[in-house]
Order: sequence, then C-alpha cells, then structure tokens
Amino acid sequence: MKLLYLGLMISAITLILLSISMNVTEGFDFDGRKVNQLMFLKDTDKYWDSRLFPQVIKGVDKESKFVELSKDKTELKTISPTMSKDKTELAKNIEKCKIVNKTGKCEEIDMNNCGYCWDTDKIIYGDKNGPLTDVCSEKNWIPPGPKTGYYCQKKKEQEICKQMTDCGDVAGEKNICAWCPLTSKGVVKKDGAGGWVAKYDEDACDWKSQLVKDGEQIHFMGWTPDKGGEKQTKGEGDCDSDADCAPGLKCGHDGYNRDGVPGLRDGKNGVTPSARGKDYCYDPNDKVTFKGNLINPGDCAKFAQMFPCVGPNMTTGPHTDACLQNLWEKSGCSGTVKSRVSDQVDYNNWNTHSYVIVQDNMRSIKKFADTEKDYSKAAPAYKKCYNQDIDPCENRFKPRPQECAQRLYDNIGCSSDGKLNPKYTEEWPNAYIPEWWKKGQQGDWNANTYQGQLYSYKQQMITNDRNPKKDFDRTIYTNMLCKGEMPNIPWDKPCWRDFNIIMNTLPGIEFKPDSISFANAPNNFKSLLVRKTRGWWKNDYAWTGNYEITKDTYDKQYFPFWNFIKTSKEYWNNNWRTFKTKLLKTPSVKPGSPPANSKWFNWDNPSWLKRSKGHGDCDSDRDCGPGLKCAQNPNRLSGVIDNGDFDGSRDFCYDPKDAILNGSSDSLTLLNGSPFDDILPSTTSISTAIEKGHLFKTGNNKYITKEIFLHENFPYWLFLRVASVN
Repeated sequence: MKLLYLGLMISAITLILLSISMNVTEGFDFDGRKVNQLMFLKDTDKYWDSRLFPQVIKGVDKESKFVELSKDKTELKTISPTMSKDKTELAKNIEKCKIVNKTGKCEEIDMNNCGYCWDTDKIIYGDKNGPLTDVCSEKNWIPPGPKTGYYCQKKKEQEICKQMTDCGDVAGEKNICAWCPLTSKGVVKKDGAGGWVAKYDEDACDWKSQLVKDGEQIHFMGWTPDKGGEKQTKGEGDCDSDADCAPGLKCGHDGYNRDGVPGLRDGKNGVTPSARGKDYCYDPNDKVTFKGNLINPGDCAKFAQMFPCVGPNMTTGPHTDACLQNLWEKSGCSGTVKSRVSDQVDYNNWNTHSYVIVQDNMRSIKKFADTEKDYSKAAPAYKKCYNQDIDPCENRFKPRPQECAQRLYDNIGCSSDGKLNPKYTEEWPNAYIPEWWKKGQQGDWNANTYQGQLYSYKQQMITNDRNPKKDFDRTIYTNMLCKGEMPNIPWDKPCWRDFNIIMNTLPGIEFKPDSISFANAPNNFKSLLVRKTRGWWKNDYAWTGNYEITKDTYDKQYFPFWNFIKTSKEYWNNNWRTFKTKLLKTPSVKPGSPPANSKWFNWDNPSWLKRSKGHGDCDSDRDCGPGLKCAQNPNRLSGVIDNGDFDGSRDFCYDPKDAILNGSSDSLTLLNGSPFDDILPSTTSISTAIEKGHLFKTGNNKYITKEIFLHENFPYWLFLRVASVN
C-alpha cells in the first residue's frame, strides 16, 4: 500500500513539473513551437492512417473497434468507425492520395480527388470539412477542387526556394529559383519583362519601383546650363566634358531618344522633346541594366556593387558598410566613410532611417562643405567630406572666421604677443585697436584689404625702428601692434636731478621736493601724459594731482621723458634770441657778426676810405675795414645780403669768419677761457659742428651758431645754468 502511495506522489510531482515547463513563456520560440506542432500533426496522421482501417490484422479487430456508453447509460456497446461495403472504397481513395503524397506530384491531385494541407505539406484524402486521415488547421486546408494541385505545387516550389542562402545558390532543385534583393530571399521565378519575375504574386519583388520612388538610381533629366561653376549632378545638363560633372559621373549625349542616357528618364522638370539632343551627366555604372525584377546568378556580383543598399533594411536600417560607402561616394565626398566619419551620432542616425534619408544627409554634408556660409558648420563638414581643412579665408564666410584672420596675421610675420593678433579680439576696442579695425577684420574688409592693413603697420614699425628718435611714441605704438613689446629707448635717460635742471629752464614750472608741477607750464606740456585709457602703455605714467610728476613715476623705465625734453627743446628752438640774451650777460660771450646789407658807392673810392662789411667798391683788402677782406661777388658773399647791387663784377668787403661759419653769422662768440669751454667738445669743421651739435673753433675763440643750437643734442640747459651763475 505504501508503495502505491509513493507511486502516486511521484506521478503527481512529475505532472506538476511538466505543467510548469509547458507554461513557461520566457524564451518562447515560435518557430520551434511551429515545428513541434507539425511533427505532432504528422504523428497523429500516422495513427489515423491505421485507425480508419477496419482490421489491422486479418481476423483481429481489437485495434480498430471502440466502445461507447448506451443512451440509458446501462451498458457499453462495441462500434466500428467504418462500414464493411464503404470500407473498401474509402481505403482505395486514401491509398491513392497516400501514393500521390509520396510521389509529390501535385498535378495528380485533381484526378485522385485529394486535398492538400498547407501546414504539413501533405496530400491527403478528405472533403470540404477537412482531411479524413490527418489533422490540418481549417484555414490551411485546401479541399479537393480545381486549384488544389496549383496550391500544392506553389507550396512545394516556395519551400524549395526558401532554402536559398544567397543570390547564387541555385544548384539542383533550386534552379527554379532566383534572388529577390528586396527581401534577400529566394523566389520562384518565371520569364517576364525581358528577364525573370516572381512566379507568384505574393512573392513580387518590385525593387525597381522602390528605387525610382526614392531617387536612388533613376534620375529625371533637368536642363541647367549654368550653375555658376558648380559641378553638374546626375541627370543635369548642359555639360561639355566629364570635368563638368560631379566625381564618378560622365558627360553623355541623350542620343535624340527618350531615355537615351543610361539611368536617366525624360519627361519631368520641364524637359520636352525639343530639349533632347543635348548633353547630360550620367553614371557609367548604369549601363549595366537588370531585366526583370529577380537577379540572375550571373549578375549577383554586379548587382551587389551597383545596389548595395537594396535589401530588407533599405527603408529602416541598419545598413551594411557597403551601402553606406556607396551612398558616401554618390554624395560626392571622397575616401571611405569609415575613415572620414567617426562620430557615432552620425551612424546611429543613418542606421535608424531609410537609405534615402541617409543619402540626403550625406549630400547635406557635402553641401555644407561646399556652400555653407557659417564657417563653424562648413569646417567639420569639409573635413568629413574631403579630409582636408577648409580655407577659412573663402569669401563666402560672413563674418570672417577667426581662423582666417589668425592665418593672415601670422603670415605677415608679426609675433604672437602683438596687439593686432586676432586672439585678442574680445579685448577690443581699446587704446590700440579701435572699433573700425575690429569690424574690418571680421569682414568689412576683404581678405586682401585686411592683410594689406596688417602689412602697412608692420612696415611702419620697420621704418620707425630705423629712426626711432623721429617719433618714439609712434615707434612704441607700432612695435606693440606687431610685436607686443616695447622697443629700446634710443636716448640716455636723465636722472631725476638732471630732469629738474632741464625743466627749470622753462617758465611756469614749479619744483617741489619729490615732484614737479606743470600746472602753469605752457599748455603743450599738459598733453604729454594721458588720463588712463584701456590697455594703454602710458597708463603707468599718468598725471597725479594737478598736473604733477612724482619722482617714483619718473623713475619707471618707460616714463616718456623724451617728450618732455623734446617739448622743452622746441620751446628754446623758438626762443634763440632769448637764449642769446641770457648768455650775452656773461662777459666772456660776445655776439657774432650780424649779416650786412650790400651797398655800392662807385668805382672810384679813395684808398684812404676803409669800407665796411658789405660795402663796395674795393680794389684790395687794404680798402676794407679791420679784419675784413675784399672779394668779387660771382654769386654771393657770406655774411652779405644782396640788395640788388651784385652783378657778378663788383667788389665788396666781407668778414672771412662768415665764410668759415658757412654763412651763419647769427652766432655767439665764446672768448677763449670762457666758463662754457668744457660743456661741449669743439671742432674746427663747421659742418661737423652743425652735424653733431658741437662748438665750432676758429683761432682762439669758439662759436655757437643757430644751426648748432638747433641740434637735438645741444645741452641748452647747461649753458643757461652756467650763464645764470656767471
């Protein structure tokens, strides 16, 4: 008894486990279930093949008889599913259908009154209600009738073609098949449209209409005779040679016939018969045509080359590498797409959209590369499309890209620290760079004008560096623009004490222990220092207080002392007479011989009458006053002003010192031993004295001419200081 209970428990557990296993849905395999269902139907069919015969073994009917409960439920009655007379006829019909099924000859179905089960691919005897010796779903049961053989044959052929693994897999019984590129499956073929088409309507493979609709292969001709130098695309005319067409395309004549150029169609975009007989760009690969919709095994490789995007995923993605590369080439971009495009965002986009959208996107990359006016968008597209850096100085970019301005600046040869460097654009305008320059750099000027402006400043810097003393402030400015550094000061800077002495010669300047006030100085001094201006080098040297300069400010390296000295010098240059007056107060300083006006008396002057400077007639030096000499005036005489008396033959008295002083009779004579002897070196050459600002020496005396005084290095303040104490 215990063993019975144990057996029941084991059976119960087994049933429970089986139930759980059958109800598990995770990992459900529909195709696997379908195969199992078909196997079950076939097994059941084998059972019923035997079940319907009255006797399996002659004289033994146990396997073919059943019992049923009587209506009054009092006894079990033995029954047989067939009757003796009909059993023989039915068996014959069943046997015939079994034979037809074994041969697989669908054309014999109709004459044997058989049915066909689409589920199990079996020829079975039955009627409109279903098979008598098998199991078949109602919707897939094809009862005996005029088209049963057709459906049988269709099913068998389709099952054969489903076994194709690729375009060229047509050996053996699969020679009835051809490849449908639209679904990447084998399809039962038949002749049609000059080639192969699907034998059965539901297998239709109309990939050509897809391409026409999407614009992949067939282009309608459009007459565009002038594209402003832009390459003609597929289907566009007029072209004169292959060079007028986009990469990979050729220029061809339409042959005066509709569709005369491969891959092009007439009749759209306003093209009329009168527009034929002209030249259009076409793809030479289109010369290979595919007749019909199914691919001949011999054309598989060519088809894959020409139409790598045709397939089950052509409208949804993802796309093969060959497809993406093909679209990339058709966009007009160069190289391999895998090497040119690394951004996964692009691939994620491409592989989730129709190949047509992908192609439009790739073409937009080329369009951006070729025509986009926004440099930030054009540059990455150009790099993707051509693997080159775009020229940032193309005139199409508005505003001019910083990269272009930077390149033009660098080409000029100015340094990275130059204030004109575009890297400082955000700091403009300032004391160096005005707003108009900023606008010019960003596009108000064309590239040539902008580079010309840069070059002009560099040349100014070079010129100023050759003669920095002429305008040292400008020299500083141009050096800062191009180099970003201050040039060397071409003068020796006076110490604070000497600067005080120099400024002390001017009126209106007030001296304090550690500062100098220019509040009452001439107005041209007040502009020498500026109020603080953005980014300006003079900001460290601004006035303090009421136009005051402190010693700390003056001691800074680039305090513009040269401007103060120059302004002071300009003051004294305009006040030569005042300078002479101050020096003539010193006993050892005498005035130079002033120029004399010519005066002609007559040809017969008495010898005892000593003539003065500029007077005539004289016949020899003895006719002239002390220190004077007599000379004929071929053109002029030094120190003598012609009042209309010179005629080239008359003789006048003149001072020979005037000739030595080169006509600089407006001078000061420093007598030998004067307190000014050691302030400046002296020379016996008047030209050297004027050139270097030295004293001129002749005899025992030294001279200061006005020309010497005007020299920039003449230390007028020392002479004034010595004069003030002597």
